[in-house]
Amino acid sequence: MKLLLPLQSILVVLLCLLKSPANAQDPTIGLCKQGGGGFDIDVSEGCAPLAVKLTNTVSNSLNVSYNYGYDGRSAPSLSTITSNVYNIRGSFVVLQQVVVPSGVIYACKSVTVFENRQLTAAYSSCGGGKITLSLGEDQIIAGYDEARIEWGDGETSTWRRGDSYIFEHNYTNTSTSPTVKVTGLHVGKSCAQGATANIPISFQQAQLNDISIKSVEMLGSGILRLNYLGVTAIPTEIKYSTDGNTYGTAGRRSSGGLQPVDISNVNVNQSYKVKLSSQDLCQGLTDSKVITSMTLAGKSEDGKNVLTWNKYPADADFVSYDLLRDGTIIKSFSSIEEITYTDEDVACGSYSEYQLIAKLKEVTSTSAPVGVKTEVSSARPILQASVSVAGDNMVVIKANVPGAGPNSTYDLSIEKAESGTPTFRKIITLYNQSEYSDPEVKTAETSYCYRFNYQNSCGQKLPVIQPICTILLKKNLTTLNWSPESPLLEGTESYEVSQIASGGATAIPNQLKTSYTVQLNAQSDLEYNFQIRAKSVSGNFESLSNIINYRRSAGVFVPDAFSPNGDGYNDVLEAKSTQLQSFAFSVLNRWGEVVFHSEDIAKGWDGTINGENAPVGSYVYKMTFVDDINQTVEKSGTFMLLR
Repeated sequence: MKLLLPLQSILVVLLCLLKSPANAQDPTIGLCKQGGGGFDIDVSEGCAPLAVKLTNTVSNSLNVSYNYGYDGRSAPSLSTITSNVYNIRGSFVVLQQVVVPSGVIYACKSVTVFENRQLTAAYSSCGGGKITLSLGEDQIIAGYDEARIEWGDGETSTWRRGDSYIFEHNYTNTSTSPTVKVTGLHVGKSCAQGATANIPISFQQAQLNDISIKSVEMLGSGILRLNYLGVTAIPTEIKYSTDGNTYGTAGRRSSGGLQPVDISNVNVNQSYKVKLSSQDLCQGLTDSKVITSMTLAGKSEDGKNVLTWNKYPADADFVSYDLLRDGTIIKSFSSIEEITYTDEDVACGSYSEYQLIAKLKEVTSTSAPVGVKTEVSSARPILQASVSVAGDNMVVIKANVPGAGPNSTYDLSIEKAESGTPTFRKIITLYNQSEYSDPEVKTAETSYCYRFNYQNSCGQKLPVIQPICTILLKKNLTTLNWSPESPLLEGTESYEVSQIASGGATAIPNQLKTSYTVQLNAQSDLEYNFQIRAKSVSGNFESLSNIINYRRSAGVFVPDAFSPNGDGYNDVLEAKSTQLQSFAFSVLNRWGEVVFHSEDIAKGWDGTINGENAPVGSYVYKMTFVDDINQTVEKSGTFMLLR
């Protein structure tokens, strides 16, 4: 007996294993099998949406929670909510977890939810009172046992599993527009039927014009991809041809909505014509509009990429061509006759990928991508560049390097010299950059000249360009003068004087003259800033000068003390101004005697009288001057002579 007991236990275990399902997701393997819990459910099956309510039957419960779709996993998400609504059909397990003083116990119950959605259906009128109705062969009808078709004239048909999805019906009265009602049915279940679909009937031949191609794209892998708009239950063949006469069939679909279709093993360099051939439920055929695929070819010719494509054959449908380089539109063409383009914005050794999109009415046709590597026999020179003052200690240098782009590489070397000196020195080499800000300058004191050369990605190096120089602006009384050297490589088209006041700036055209006389009067603002702007011939570049400050009424500064002791600092009494037309200056001692007189503002008093040092003390000055707007001004004051 002692030997039999283990054997019996082993047999019992084996029998249990044989009866247990192999699927690890079976709830009986999980927490449901532990048992001990208990709850009531008000309804265990019905049509979606099915609402269920739970009532706990376990006494002395400390905590009760539920999972409404338990799948056998050991750690389901739980909620204390005691109601749920099932909106889709299926079989579900409700898991209860109860915490009691002795531990945790479980209980499970099943809920079955039946399909309740409307069946999909489409019809065609085949002339007279004959109607052909097609039920959608989809997941919804798979949830029903039967379907009831009420034709609206008192007659009814029934669909059962395994039956054909297509029904024909003849109406004797075509003067009215009946409504067909299609209802999914459940047999022997608590839920008798689902929602009813109402289909108004019109006794006309079905129209297939809505079935149309929306886009055509040739992929580089030898696939011609179509996207088309289909109609549910209408069989549609996808056809293609190389000559427009003989068509092959690439597939057959009967789904509604936007449909993608791939035609494999095509020649990417061949233009194809594609169309849709649709058959309604009465075997009526309709062909869609024919769409032509686009081809694109590219080659490099002496540093330029030449692109050509096939002319779209249907003028009435054409809107435009878009040529893309590396995914970005570089040119649009509004004429159907334009079928070639030369891309000059490339550099030696660069690789570019192009595509051509023909935009049609409600349709696009896209070519396969074409890659072109740019080759050149010689590098192209820099033709456009500028230097511009950006502050007292900043000059911005810009150059338009031929072929500069995301796929090109080049080295740009910049040299500098002060204006008037022949010696240029290299200040920097830029890599794949065409703009530099030079901080080693004093733009209000002198003009700076720059020149550069570059080497393209093929190793071809060009000689340096002719120098271009910053604009140095200066003033002499009411006249502004600036340096004549061009700051623009392609040449200066014109100069413009910017007169800047507190209320804004005024642009004054000055053609190609390098001087300007300030036009002011007593009503003008007290103070202005002036700056020169040079514009290039092409209009792509400009250059700015340094800024000059200009006060309308000249101010004359006289120090209130000076010390002529020979130390080299403040040894001469000087009046200072830059905008005077005439000037007279006198120094008087305490007795009113003139001890110094000058009519040259650059000549000051050195503190001597008749060659002898003047006594220390207070002196009076008097001056008369004519300012830049012809006003005569008299001014006097005192100062101290110190030693």
